[in-house]
Amino acid sequence: EGACPVIVVSHGAGGSREAMPYLGRRLAESGYVALHLQHLGTDRSVWEGAPSLPEVYRALREAMWNAEAARLRAQDVPFALDEIARMNREGPLAGHLDLIRIGMAGHSYGGVSTMVAAGQRTGPGGRWSFREPRIKAGLVMSPNVPIQGGDLVALYRDIDIPLFHITGTADGNAVPGNKEFDPIQRTVPYETLTIPHQYLLVLDGAGHNAFSGLEHGPHAHGPERLTRYTRIVEEGAVLFFDAYLKGEKEALAALRGEFRSKLESADRFEWK
Repeated sequence: EGACPVIVVSHGAGGSREAMPYLGRRLAESGYVALHLQHLGTDRSVWEGAPSLPEVYRALREAMWNAEAARLRAQDVPFALDEIARMNREGPLAGHLDLIRIGMAGHSYGGVSTMVAAGQRTGPGGRWSFREPRIKAGLVMSPNVPIQGGDLVALYRDIDIPLFHITGTADGNAVPGNKEFDPIQRTVPYETLTIPHQYLLVLDGAGHNAFSGLEHGPHAHGPERLTRYTRIVEEGAVLFFDAYLKGEKEALAALRGEFRSKLESADRFEWK
């Protein structure tokens, strides 16, 4: 009964709306409507039919570096939010969607999409902005530093919402063959942002595929693979969104308090 907050969920390069089923299920059980997007042009359609694994990786790399595909992906979010508003006016969900309390969650390229919706500028010289003011809080898993480089402070200057950044100590390249980089770079967005209500969780031993919830990683479909990492992510996500979308003070206290007891000693958790 009543209207529920909405979480838009964005998949990584080569994925689909079937990614992160554990997260959508836990959000739904916790009183949210989880809307999983599929980004045509950076979804599984870019690699389906590839004759070999190296060709799959080549197709994924091309999709990740395609500026037009990035622009279209960013535009999927406002389109989806317009559809949410329409669904709240007509059909079986009419009146059940809280259009004031909308969050977003994404993994890998979906993490980038969440950052972009939050206000990260893109394109040459950061000239493009796809900031979506209807998004009030974001869960950012395996975020990347903007590929165009430049002044990160300037590229992030429009971000003003709470974000929960999650990565792992083994969270390396999403696609083999890309330039090697230290997984610690995935903490750079958190370290660069100086605004309050930013959270960082680095899970010891977690690789890039740890957050997809799928046995063979973000580019695959089923079976599910549930681990301590997916359990921690879903528990942290619910506390975060309960705190910043539902305004529950108890959830904020739990996020900053007892949530740490769910972690192992080598995990890193902090906020500002």
